[in-house]
Amino acid sequence: MLMANLQDDISDVELKQRWRLYWITTIFEFSNLKLQEMAWVYPQTAKWPEDEVWSSSFDECISAYFEILALDDAYEKAVRHANVSKQEADHAKKFHQLAAFYMEPDANPQEILQDEEWLRVVSAAKEFWEYLKKNVTSQREKDLMNNLEKKFPFSCD
Repeated sequence: MLMANLQDDISDVELKQRWRLYWITTIFEFSNLKLQEMAWVYPQTAKWPEDEVWSSSFDECISAYFEILALDDAYEKAVRHANVSKQEADHAKKFHQLAAFYMEPDANPQEILQDEEWLRVVSAAKEFWEYLKKNVTSQREKDLMNNLEKKFPFSCD
């Protein structure tokens, strides 16, 4: 009952903003091979900035994007509900399709991170990340993107 009351206090605008912030964070994880290695392979021993551990795995990364954000329909609902623009959805298409059809070769995250097909997913996600960086207009989103890159820099740009 309390949860329903809390949700009533959150405006639709705030819910959309939170959705977008989570979405941007998932795109960042897909685009950052170094972060994936830290979180998926060496979570206990990685040197985390400000002791802020990024708790994730390959399965959690995929699930966050396709299931939690409900993007299994290739952005149809997200565009319809105005969570993303049609232009954003169009620019996400290559990355989205590669991620949707990716079949991991093994449950071992090191095998995934070395797989040529996965590297294509990461590359397409990075291209989409760069598009978003140039095109988001919300200061909140820009701040998130800058903060993510500052804390978890890309290994090879």
